[in-house]
Amino acid sequence: MAITALLIEAGKPVSATLSEAEAALGTAALVWVDADERTAEVDAFLAGLQLHPLTVEDVFETRTTPKIEDFGKYLYVLAHAVRVPASGPADLDQAELDIVIGPNWVFTHHDPSLRAPALVREETLRLGRTPDAPRIAHLLLDRLVDDAMPAMDAFDDAVEQLEQISLRPIPHRSTVPRVIALRAALHRFRRTAVHQREVLLRLARGEFARISPEELPFFRDVHDHAVRIADLVDDARELLGGVLEAHLAMVSNRLNEITKVLTMIATVFLPVSFIAAVYGMNFEHMPELHTRYGYPAAWIAMLAIGAVLVVWFKKRGWLD
Repeated sequence: MAITALLIEAGKPVSATLSEAEAALGTAALVWVDADERTAEVDAFLAGLQLHPLTVEDVFETRTTPKIEDFGKYLYVLAHAVRVPASGPADLDQAELDIVIGPNWVFTHHDPSLRAPALVREETLRLGRTPDAPRIAHLLLDRLVDDAMPAMDAFDDAVEQLEQISLRPIPHRSTVPRVIALRAALHRFRRTAVHQREVLLRLARGEFARISPEELPFFRDVHDHAVRIADLVDDARELLGGVLEAHLAMVSNRLNEITKVLTMIATVFLPVSFIAAVYGMNFEHMPELHTRYGYPAAWIAMLAIGAVLVVWFKKRGWLD
């Protein structure tokens, strides 16, 4: 658990404690407090910001859909990051990032595993940036969108691998479960990407007074990236549907080939079985029973009938 704070004072960014950040509210050019867990100190800080109870509830509750709400005094943005674990894209992981943008302060809350706020904070201190509250929100959202691209690349690689597997002459049993698992993960990815795209669109259009006109081009740039990711997710879902159809077609074709071969074998042996059955009956008084060449003649007849049927099947193209 960690609570960090960043202040913009005297034209430069400096690290601070939560108490120092609380004391600097209203005097510092910017106060940014970031937390990855709810504590009594964090609740006291939020009470000083006079956040709406619904905002506090949303910040500390896990939500599945990105959204944005304007409360006049502040702007609340709920966004999600997507990550691909070592087990693969089928186990896509999502992490929530809550951003509350005030006039000269920003409060963020996120999953402890999410690195985007720490990276933005470290970069701001290292480069000596002096961003305002909307620019902090832009840097965080830009980081989330950029980090989603490697996840999209992992999905593309997985889809390409499944496409190659689905076209093998002998289908693999694990193909369908893998396709279904990947489609479910892509569905979760798409739901996040589409809603996040709409949130960024509202920010880029200048719907909120908290976002100055000078900041709009930066949010439009992030929105363009979000649109691209959403389009790539849709393309991957369509390709995955084609992979599943191709696999099922290969399975169906292979089943037809097996059925055809078995039918040919059964057809060849049907007259042979008939002849063998007739001459295998144990009757004493039976035509041709004592014929000297009856046994080889029966074999010759059976082999000839089988050969004729095979040649006929070949001419009809049924053995191709």
